[in-house]
Amino acid sequence: MTGSEDAQSPDEIELVKADLLLGTVEGGSFLVDANRIATGRTCIIGSSGSGKSYAVGVVCEELCKIGVPFALLDTEGEYSGLKGGHELIWVGEDENSDLKWEGLDLEDLAVQAPDIAPLILDLSEVDEPKAKVGLFLSGLYSEISRRRTPYLVILEEADRFVPQSGERVPVFGELSRRGRKRGLGLMICTQRPSLVDKNVLSQCGNQLIGKLVIRNDLQSVSQFFPGNSLPKQLTSMLPGEFYALGGLSPEPVRLKIRERETSHGGSTPALIKRVLRPYMSAGVSTSSGSLPRAPTAAPTFPTRTQTAGLLGLAPTIPADEVPLWVKKEKRYVLFGSEEVITSVQLVYRDLADLAVRLRSGRLRKRFETKYVTVDGQTGRFARLEGGISFREGLNRFLGLNSRQVELLRVLSSDRELSAVELAAKTGASSGVIRNQLRVLEEKRLVLVSEVGRARVYRRLVDPPNPEWRLTPLQLGGLDIRSAKVLGTTLKEDDVREVVRALWGESELEGFTPFLYPLYRVELALKRKGRTTWVDGRTGKNVDV
Repeated sequence: MTGSEDAQSPDEIELVKADLLLGTVEGGSFLVDANRIATGRTCIIGSSGSGKSYAVGVVCEELCKIGVPFALLDTEGEYSGLKGGHELIWVGEDENSDLKWEGLDLEDLAVQAPDIAPLILDLSEVDEPKAKVGLFLSGLYSEISRRRTPYLVILEEADRFVPQSGERVPVFGELSRRGRKRGLGLMICTQRPSLVDKNVLSQCGNQLIGKLVIRNDLQSVSQFFPGNSLPKQLTSMLPGEFYALGGLSPEPVRLKIRERETSHGGSTPALIKRVLRPYMSAGVSTSSGSLPRAPTAAPTFPTRTQTAGLLGLAPTIPADEVPLWVKKEKRYVLFGSEEVITSVQLVYRDLADLAVRLRSGRLRKRFETKYVTVDGQTGRFARLEGGISFREGLNRFLGLNSRQVELLRVLSSDRELSAVELAAKTGASSGVIRNQLRVLEEKRLVLVSEVGRARVYRRLVDPPNPEWRLTPLQLGGLDIRSAKVLGTTLKEDDVREVVRALWGESELEGFTPFLYPLYRVELALKRKGRTTWVDGRTGKNVDV
């Protein structure tokens, strides 16, 4: 098959006064001329957990809205969720993908690319990804050079395809230098700019730069800032915050990326019926067991200091109806007497919604973001479906370092292992293992026995098994002036340490504190009093 003979001319698809809404700057909308992105050279840079891939998803959503054709080279299988709201063609090994890599004519796909829906080229489980990318882009470069029509190539993990040293995909050098005049745009994305070919990186006139902490990476992006002077905040920026520079802004501005309208992760979400309101405070779905999608107007990466307790789920049961839900006790003396409610107070409990990037897929070559909620006071898992409830979660592991958590994961609950055996399993020295086991023994997390002259160990706590969700919680604004807030003791850094060790090659991608409504009910019977808790959204009595 060949390219369409009646394809649109460049005049017909030229972008005129089309803007992309990427986020907000100081509360105002941050808009970018679509032509600058579609045919320019752009880099999106940020360390792991900075929200880089999330920002790429926002750019893709905006491009889809105005019909800009693009090909996204997806190295980790993160972007198929874009199909939940837009027309795209997903090429991959997943059973739900539109096209399979096996038998696909990449040169023919390149010829047709300018005339069909945007492409997601999922390379997460593909053999020889560099060869496939090279073949497709070579054909695309030739086709765009012939037709002179706008088209954008988005490359994730650029350091894998155009490294400063090592094997490269040669077509990227030609594309970065000469593609613009032909209408072929390039967007490169990386966590490690110091490892990307400097000739390609220097061609990027548009920059979005998020949090970086490694010295070499900081030095490599200094060229983009006026006077090569890096802002002090660059090492401590929050997820979803980026500096917009170059062609995106005449002066560096700190940008907050808007919220994704489609799912961020490796799997396509089911369609969820939504009702548009100024803000949404509806609860969880009881039919599917999943939570509704977040409203598009809310901030993407809220933190405790930013929200100051204003982000959460609003009560649906008014205070004056709470007595109807309280289970009262009776004392039978003569005709009996019943407890009397002496006070009802609305109290918000601090929780946190965690976004965890996990290995998934049959060959575990791809990443997928999943979500779980934890209690901000104890670290237990919190289930919100049908009323809040708690169960064992991270609470027994918080405060441990990654080596100690790894040991608990490797240890068995029904078979003893020696320090030598644990050293062989973890790659650490037996001396280091013994020191860490001593800490676990003091915390009563392991059981120690003597077998001859050897000490052997068995764990007393099992690693937690989360009930993962594929979508983040739906949260809205709260008015808490008449309520009490139970503060959090949970620290994001502690959670990050535990997550990395509990689930191999995982990363805490998002930490969203929020508030959940409970009613504290004081009751009295004769001279005795007690306190009970009522869920502010379902009326169920809660064991906190």
